[in-house]
Amino acid sequence: MHSTGETGWSVMGTGTIATEHMVAAIRAAGHRPLWVVSRNRQYAAHFSQDMEIPGISVDARRTLQDPRVGFAYVSAARDRRRHYIQAAAAEGRHVLCDGPIAASSRIAATLAEACRNAGIVLALNQPFRALSPHQTMRRLLQEGEIGTLQSLLIARGAPFQPPPNRHPDEETDHGDALFEMSVDSIDLARFLTGQEPAAVSALPAVPPGNGAGQQAYAIEMSGGAIFQSYESFTTAEFDSIVMLAGDRGTLLAHGTLSGKGSGALVRRLNGRNELIPIRDRDQHVTTVEAFIALPQKTAGWMSVGEDNVMALRTAEAVRAAQRKRPASIRTR
Repeated sequence: MHSTGETGWSVMGTGTIATEHMVAAIRAAGHRPLWVVSRNRQYAAHFSQDMEIPGISVDARRTLQDPRVGFAYVSAARDRRRHYIQAAAAEGRHVLCDGPIAASSRIAATLAEACRNAGIVLALNQPFRALSPHQTMRRLLQEGEIGTLQSLLIARGAPFQPPPNRHPDEETDHGDALFEMSVDSIDLARFLTGQEPAAVSALPAVPPGNGAGQQAYAIEMSGGAIFQSYESFTTAEFDSIVMLAGDRGTLLAHGTLSGKGSGALVRRLNGRNELIPIRDRDQHVTTVEAFIALPQKTAGWMSVGEDNVMALRTAEAVRAAQRKRPASIRTR
């Protein structure tokens, strides 16, 4: 990846993902986190000390003007990501950002365009894409292992728990919890199938207006496959399911969406189940390494700004479909 900087990074935001995974992943890839940026200087100082990052700043532009810095990793709260992405684009620094990059597809589209016009890469940290079972599913589908894809099913559920935060004054937006789950599921569906959403139908979210509920929706994909998703914060925890069903066989991933491991992948052909061996890799290191290599080495599995725009646009269509009054079924 061409850059005016070297191998240094500016870490923008002090989120949990950065703390637990991404700073270590940057170092594992042979690069150096040089700056931590936060609008709260005390937060930046504490993060700098915990993560052993030498520089702190409340001014994103200052860190991006450091000639040693070639990359920006954005782990800030969602409403701050826009500011940091725009700053990176203005300074010509490539951006890896936690998703989604914005609260709406309209804002996301303006950010993707700004980065494109600046000639920089805007990529997303989407761990589901980087998981070995999902990458293997995609490859086997492309190779015709299960024939022509007919259906994709994603199901996951667990009791609602606010994500861990470094700072006690950080609040969790319950109302957007299901929305962001659907963005991730839709992005994974596009990645696995190589197809685009074409039409959406949905049941109303339960309970209405409360993000800590459950939802179910179906999407007709451009290649003819039907994508069905169930996402819930109201159930007891169960192993997540990602299933690709073709006209010759099925691929089934268990436990890949829980964040507690890479899960398992099973292939079903001719009435028999076969466990597929998977090389277990750290998805965060995989993401950083692929991002660094762009665009010299194509990594078509990575999510970029335009992918996130489409996922947000489709999730907004799901939300709109949920607001329509459902048709009742007459029993007599």
